[in-house]
Order: sequence, then structure tokens, then C-alpha cells
Amino acid sequence: MPITRTSIGWIEPIARVTVRARLDGTIVERRIHDGAEVEAGDLLFRLDDRELQAQMVRSEAALARDRAVLDKAEAALRRTLELLSRSVATQAQAEDVAAEVRIAAANVAASEAALAMDRTRLGHTRITAPISGRAGVVQGSEGHVVRGSDLSGDGLVVITRMSPLQVSFSLPERDLPLLRAALSRPGGKSIGRVLTSQDGSTSAEADLTFIDSSIDVSSGTILARATLKASNDLWPGQYVRVELTLGEYPDATAVPLVALQTGRSGHHVFVVRPSGVVEMRHVDPLHTNQDEAVIAKGLIPGERVVVEGQARLQHGSMIAETAIAPTPLAQSSLSADARPVRP
Repeated sequence: MPITRTSIGWIEPIARVTVRARLDGTIVERRIHDGAEVEAGDLLFRLDDRELQAQMVRSEAALARDRAVLDKAEAALRRTLELLSRSVATQAQAEDVAAEVRIAAANVAASEAALAMDRTRLGHTRITAPISGRAGVVQGSEGHVVRGSDLSGDGLVVITRMSPLQVSFSLPERDLPLLRAALSRPGGKSIGRVLTSQDGSTSAEADLTFIDSSIDVSSGTILARATLKASNDLWPGQYVRVELTLGEYPDATAVPLVALQTGRSGHHVFVVRPSGVVEMRHVDPLHTNQDEAVIAKGLIPGERVVVEGQARLQHGSMIAETAIAPTPLAQSSLSADARPVRP
């Protein structure tokens, strides 16, 4: 008898990125349109880079100057050390020239860093797709002025990775042990399928991948996620019905759900004795689904229970059986013989 749970979830993408400009500038080229499919690294926008090009040329010139100064200082150091070896120059002169070499080397390192920064900023004028996916509404166009410090709004475009998708759902905290067991189950974590909430015509298999680290104290539920094996036309943000199989009862005593009654003293069923007299038997249901109820104690496999007309019965009533079309039962290791009877 499978242990099943049903929940309402929503489809989410694995990755969703808002593309923004990294610096101030004017868009001079746009290569993306609304709803386009893009690959990671594709050019989306190009900003005006003339000012940064000129700045990079100036940085290259400054680096060439500093390298020339360093070459000159190193040559002077070699001459001074040669003169020092012949006692023509003093130790203080050699130390001064060595300091000039270190200063020139530091200037070269600073110029190289400035040039690398200018190249990085120049690269930011080419706005590329960070991930592969589907573009949303494109906000920027040619002539549009963008600000690198503007972190509000939807940016230039939002790119959503459409495959694989995942479904998020919540279950009561009492189901946490079942979720943890399903997540750690060896040989696969397939837990069921995802169906559209409208008509259930679209479905996809899902694997449990995540359980939240804490329980929501306001609702007493735990958030979980499962990755879909195939999208099957499902869409991010879509509400779906999640049918979960979190384990099974290996030796379950099951009765049709219609046989299970609820009274003042709890759950009970009417058991038919061989003499045709019914006995109101208190039972402890362990799990129920749409068709069946698993009974933890109170019934013996093979006993017959009443599935119709219980409202006219009481303990000790005599009944006469009338055959009706039997309700098919789900497969289980041990199930009650649920041949229907009527009073």
C-alpha cells in the first residue's frame, strides 16, 4: 500500500537572472527581442565605449612611460653597483638608486592595474547573457541611457532558464520523517508526478531534491522542492497539483474508504460475522487516500465489512447480503475481502 500525499505547488525555474548595466552609458546596439531564446555569452546590448577606449589608450601610454622609467632606473643601478665595486661610488649612492628602481617598479604595477581596470570597464560595455534561457520583456533600446548604480526595477531584461524546472510545495510537519526518508532513499528519489490544476492533462515525473532547513512556525508546514524530469509544457509561476509517493506499507490491512465510519467514540467499521450479524468494530486508521483506508489495528485480513447502508445499522443487526458491482481495490500485500453487503 503506497504512502501518498497530495499538495498544491508552483513551478519555479532553477535560475532566473535580472540583467543590468554595470556602468553608466548609452545603448548604441540592441540584439535581443521580447521572448527570445538566448545562450550564455550571447551579446544582448552594447554601450557607447568611445570614452573608455580613449581612457584605455591613455593608460597604455602611462604604462609605457613607467616601464621606460623602470628600465632607466635599472640601468643606473647596474652602473652604480659597478662603480661601487671599484670604490668609485658610495654605498649611499647605491641605496638611493636601488630605491628609485623600487619606486619605478611600483609605478609600473600601478599602471598595469589601472590598465586592467580600464579593460574590465570596457568589457562592461558589452552586456551578454549570463545564462541560457528565455528572455522576458526587454526594457532598453538604442539611445536609452542606463545607470550602473540603478538596482531598482526589472533591469534591462530578465532571463529565465526553462529547463529543468522545479516545483515547490508544502506539507504538514508530521510528514517531515517521510520526506527525509524519501530524500535519503538509495537508488533514486522519484516521488511522484506533477499535474496541472485545471484538468490534469499535463503531467511530469519529479525527483525530490530539497527540504527546507526549518519549519514555518506560522503554518506548521515544511517547504520542499522537486526537480522535474521533463517540463512537458509547464511554465514558471504555474500552480500545479503534486501527487507524492513517499514510501509504502509492506503489509497493509486495507478496506474501502466508504466502509470507514466516524462516530462519537472515533472510527469504526461494521464487520459481518459468519452468522450474518454485524459487529461495530472500533479501528485505528493509519492512512487514507481517495479509495482506501489502511487500518493499523482492529481488523483481521479476510474479514468482510459493510460498504453501503451503514446508517441503518447498529451493533448486532442482522443483515441480508445483496450483490452489487464491487469497487476495485489498489494492490496491497494483505487486503480485506471487501465484498459489499446491504442490510
